[in-house]
Amino acid sequence: MISEIVRSVILNRRNKMCKDVTHKPFLSVIKRKFRVGLADIDFNLHVNNSRYMVFMERGRWDHSVQTNTWDVMVKQKLNSIIAGIEMGYIREIRFGKTFDLETRCIGWDNKYVYLEQRFVVADKIYAYGLVKAVYFQRGKLITPASALALLGVEQTSESLPQHLEIWKSLASAKKEFSSAN
Repeated sequence: MISEIVRSVILNRRNKMCKDVTHKPFLSVIKRKFRVGLADIDFNLHVNNSRYMVFMERGRWDHSVQTNTWDVMVKQKLNSIIAGIEMGYIREIRFGKTFDLETRCIGWDNKYVYLEQRFVVADKIYAYGLVKAVYFQRGKLITPASALALLGVEQTSESLPQHLEIWKSLASAKKEFSSAN
């Protein structure tokens, strides 16, 4: 991941120097193209489940660069920490295949910011991830509303989609079950 941080720093600096770079709004879909390489596959010659998480991390780094929130996060000592991921694998992405990773913020509540990340090949979804994250500033947990205000996001969260509400209920049920045992 160090190489991804370096890549993001370089891309961010390059974007600042280019006059024609247009930054996207925070709630936009941010796309990044990848090609499946030898380091990404398993014995079945398709993307290994753990590699999906690496691609998703790269997509989240790109989100902050393309939405021009990278510098603010560094300046404000703001950090996001992943609190949960739910994955669905629909179709296999085979060795050598090119795909787009689409990352977008789909909303927030009092504790978490929710992201959707889709792996798309030829306009078809091959895998789908939901991510919930918390924000820390200078090591202290802050609300999503406070973090997004620092990032210059002026919109309010729309109602969370039904599948996200179901995921939240499932997380609560898992927590209750774990506490009971």
